[in-house]
Amino acid sequence: MYFEEEEEAFEHTLLVVHEVSVYKIPPRSTSGGDKSGEWLQSDRIWSGRLRVVSCKEQCEIRLEDPSSSELFAACFVLTRPAQDLSGDGA
Repeated sequence: MYFEEEEEAFEHTLLVVHEVSVYKIPPRSTSGGDKSGEWLQSDRIWSGRLRVVSCKEQCEIRLEDPSSSELFAACFVLTRPAQDLSGDGA
């Protein structure tokens, strides 16, 4: 478990994407932004599974090898207090 070890905390898998890829993104040729259609297959540095996992109040995105569950990368999703988007201020 990659979250801080505390008493008994259970992980909940919220989402699994079975096939994802990570690319070395080439420098931009224009100010128009990056376009995935311009990325070369030879620039792919990793392929595997993406999982979004929650544990208590924390949430983490993990890139894992689908057969061994070896971790390639992980990042925490920062949470913010809920905002009222209804527009009535109530």
